[in-house]
Amino acid sequence: MNTRTYCGILAMCSGVAAAPAIGQTSIGGIAFVDRAARNEITLGTIRGSIGVIDFDRDGWYDLFIADNAGSPNRLFRNAADPSAPGGRRFVDVTVASGIGDADGTARGPGGVVVFDYNNDGWSDIYQIGPGAGLTGGLLYRNNGNGTFTNVSSPSGVRQTDTNPTSASAVDFDHDGFADLLVTNSGYGGKALLFLRNNGDGTFSKRNDLVPVTTFSGITYAQVWSDYDHDGWEDGLVLFNNTVPLTLKNSSAGAGKRRLNDQTVASGFRHVGPAPMGIAPGDFNGDGWIDFAITDAVVGTYYENRAGTLTEVTPFQTFFGWGTTFIDANNDGFLDNYQAGSFSSANVDFLFRNNGNGTWTNARAALNTTSLASQQCARIDFDNDGFEDIVTVNPGNFVSIYHNVSGALPGTGNWFNVLLRGGNGINGSALGAVVRLTAGGRTQVREIVAGSSYSATEDPRAHFGIGNANQIDSIEILWPRRGSIAQRTQHFEGPFASNSILTLVPNTLCLPDLSADRVVDDADFVLFASSYNYLLCDDPAQPADCPADFNADGVVDDQDFSIFAAAYNAFGCD
Repeated sequence: MNTRTYCGILAMCSGVAAAPAIGQTSIGGIAFVDRAARNEITLGTIRGSIGVIDFDRDGWYDLFIADNAGSPNRLFRNAADPSAPGGRRFVDVTVASGIGDADGTARGPGGVVVFDYNNDGWSDIYQIGPGAGLTGGLLYRNNGNGTFTNVSSPSGVRQTDTNPTSASAVDFDHDGFADLLVTNSGYGGKALLFLRNNGDGTFSKRNDLVPVTTFSGITYAQVWSDYDHDGWEDGLVLFNNTVPLTLKNSSAGAGKRRLNDQTVASGFRHVGPAPMGIAPGDFNGDGWIDFAITDAVVGTYYENRAGTLTEVTPFQTFFGWGTTFIDANNDGFLDNYQAGSFSSANVDFLFRNNGNGTWTNARAALNTTSLASQQCARIDFDNDGFEDIVTVNPGNFVSIYHNVSGALPGTGNWFNVLLRGGNGINGSALGAVVRLTAGGRTQVREIVAGSSYSATEDPRAHFGIGNANQIDSIEILWPRRGSIAQRTQHFEGPFASNSILTLVPNTLCLPDLSADRVVDDADFVLFASSYNYLLCDDPAQPADCPADFNADGVVDDQDFSIFAAAYNAFGCD
């Protein structure tokens, strides 16, 4: 397993793929071992949502798991297992890290969002933290030394008159700082709480940026996706006993953004009576992100047909909670895992994507005990390129589904892309779109914080590439200002397979309107054609108003000064 940073090489290191135990079931090149059921990795009995986080930036992904009020939330460090050479274990560092403070312990479990809210390069932890007196919001700032500080009140995330049930993060206006969307239970017109990141370590309540809703049901899950390919992330929110909500990221004039209700137009209108979890993933390989939704009755699935969501039934499931797309055997086709809700008829499910529009029930390949499960998250905890799954079984142990498919014949190669923020990009690169081409196929992934059953999964874009031995090219659409062409960065291969590549954004070069990394006469022609438009939402103005460099909603002399200062630059880098 190779680990590299583009524009700077990091040290190489190797990973070990464990072999399946004798008697383990494998289906279609897929096999898991539940290390917890075998008493090989034990995290205890925990009841809340999951956050995958590399809190110490050592390249090995750790776990934050929320717990019930009265029990501390838990932080587990991913460490080498001295009893198993090449193996990994999770060490409880809750007390030493500061995570187990009294304020957090007094609050209930629920949505976990891992993101770098202050752009200091260290992942922080937000948890909805419902508490007494209708208060909520728990934010732990990562100090960069293995400890966290509770900044819930000074940061502004601690809110009153709220009963939070789920959360997610997104830089909705591409100002370089990730914001928070929180949902409330049973609050009618207060169902949504939008916390805008001020860029100074604080958040402000900005419900004027979201539609007023009349939903009173519980919201267990939400996710952000640029499902219509317009370059702006939209929100999909699940509500109990009612229709879901599509939050369309729209222009508000004068260079501003807001979120509007576009549920009907999006096609996202039915999710069943009690939707629990949502997973984004291009399961048919057409380049558009699709969605899987678990429910208290039968799962609901939406195929994205060029920006319109259409309900389909690729397979049938029962009552489910968390869900995730995972290419379990690295064949290049996303499989689907769902955490079941009952230990009898409805257990955890795994459906293998056969790559031809059909699916195979591969549940037996999980090789686990039947338990009532709820929260789940995808993680490659041993960095072997085969993604694992962590599942919370409330009142019982936490399952560690170790993917041991790499020891089976016929499994594919893989490639992981880790994105860093900077140069106008939020610290976690949330909202970035990664397109990778290998073996004649192009696959797409989006970087999100808040999916499954209100969890945060492994932030690395994982690609199974089958028999391909190298990556031909990688394309990143960064979440920042400018046209789609300006925001798109190309990385030409070849890159060796079975590697982890860290990519950082190029410098922001807004005057380069032609997106060729040079500011020259071609850009002046484009700028002149936009000059003196009164407002950037003028229908005649190019999409995204790329010539409004200072984002004040007008292309004027101030923008010309910015252009002139960059003119004849030999390279934007």
